[in-house]
Amino acid sequence: MAENKPSRRRFPRIPSGYEIGVRSAKEKNKGIPSVSTVHDVGLGGCRFVSKEQLGVGSLLSLTILPKRSIVEAEARVVYELPMKEGTFEVGVEFLEISQRDKATLEKILSAPVA
Repeated sequence: MAENKPSRRRFPRIPSGYEIGVRSAKEKNKGIPSVSTVHDVGLGGCRFVSKEQLGVGSLLSLTILPKRSIVEAEARVVYELPMKEGTFEVGVEFLEISQRDKATLEKILSAPVA
């Protein structure tokens, strides 16, 4: 029997299917980012699948493409779980996000889920 537990998150997350570009913070403006799909997102962070191991504590530069917008954030890898397919489920917390990008996320998070 499943027990209803309160979320430990300060910022609730919603399911999403947005594309995300991921780069090491060191390579912020270099090369082509690794592309994935965001599984869920909130004002405090997001979760996505990576084809390569990024390393807990690694600093990343993210570009999220929600609903014809662009949200850029600097983030830190909080957890990384190996998956059966040889990929990794990655959870990140946002460290730096502009007021404009935060407002974009707030608007998306407050919209009813279709």
